[in-house]
Parts: sequence; structure tokens; C-alpha cells
Amino acid sequence: MAPETDRWLTVPNVITTARILGSPALVPLAIAQQMTWLAALAIFLVFTEWLDGFLARRSHVTSAVGARLDTVADAVFYLSVLAALIAYQPDQVAKEKVWMLVAIASYALSWLTCLVKFRRLPSYHTWAAKGVWLIIIPGTVLWLAGVTPWGVRIAMVCVTLANIEAIAITWVLRECKVDVPSFWHARRIRRQSAVE
Repeated sequence: MAPETDRWLTVPNVITTARILGSPALVPLAIAQQMTWLAALAIFLVFTEWLDGFLARRSHVTSAVGARLDTVADAVFYLSVLAALIAYQPDQVAKEKVWMLVAIASYALSWLTCLVKFRRLPSYHTWAAKGVWLIIIPGTVLWLAGVTPWGVRIAMVCVTLANIEAIAITWVLRECKVDVPSFWHARRIRRQSAVE
């Protein structure tokens, strides 16, 4: 694991902040039906999600502050994407609202669980949460193209399962940690803290 830094102003944190500031721009692009620009911005924002973590690890400037800032950036991005989808295809979103509401509720519950236990937002960046993007992106494209809604439904189930894992991680940990890849890793962290 790379050493942590206390510096806030690092290139990865600047990139994460740009994602926070840029994500809301998805909504007016959807309202204006500027789908080429909306797709380009969404792809760029997803790329920054990968880039900030890669640069933080590569340049050895990982930090709890950066991990928590990334959590906020993710939430702003997800809310902006949802608002853009509602603006662009309100009827399609209404048809899938139950699936989406379950995923949103699980996300909120994972935050609430960590806030109650640790007084902090969860910043676990689990493998499941990262992997779910491999389902969300094609599922959303197929859904918006009118091919099938099942891709986005399966994605919402996977989001819910990833959030359930985050809740389980919170319950297992004795103190708040960042970058916990899986429930198995959380159990290992707990066992190690019991030995020390």
C-alpha cells in the first residue's frame, strides 16, 4: 500500500474536484438534448474516476482526504447522471423507478450506516463497486437505445449488492478505514487489529 500524505492540494484531488464541479453540467446538456456533448462529458468524467486513483497511487499521494473527496465526487456524479436521465427520458426512468429506488436506497443506507458508526462517509472503493461500472455502462446504453431494460435492471441489482457489501464492511470494521477492497479484506483488517 502506498504511503499516505496529508496534503490536500494534489493533482489527483484537483481531478476529483473537477469531477464534482463538472458532473452537474450533465443535466443542462440532457435538457438541451445535446447527446453528443453529454456522452463526451460522461465518458470524460468516468475516465477521471479511474485517473485520480491511478495518479494518487502512482505518485504516492494517497490520503484519507482524497478517498473521501472521491466518495463525494461519486455521489455528485451519480445524482447528476440520474437527473440527466430523468430530464432526457422521464418516461423510461419512470418505468424502471422501482429498480433505481432500491439501488438509491441501498446507497443511502450504506452512507447512513457509516455515518452512524464512524461519523464519516464510507470510502471503501470496493472491487464490487468498481466492477459494477462494467455492467452499468453497457446496460444504460442498451436501455436508452430501446434494446432492453434488463441491462440497467441487472446493473441496479449489482449496485445494491455492492452497497450491501459496504454495509457489511462497516459493521465488521472496528474503526473507519478507506480503500477496503472487499468484505474479506475487512475481516482480515479486524483480525489484525484484534491481534495488535
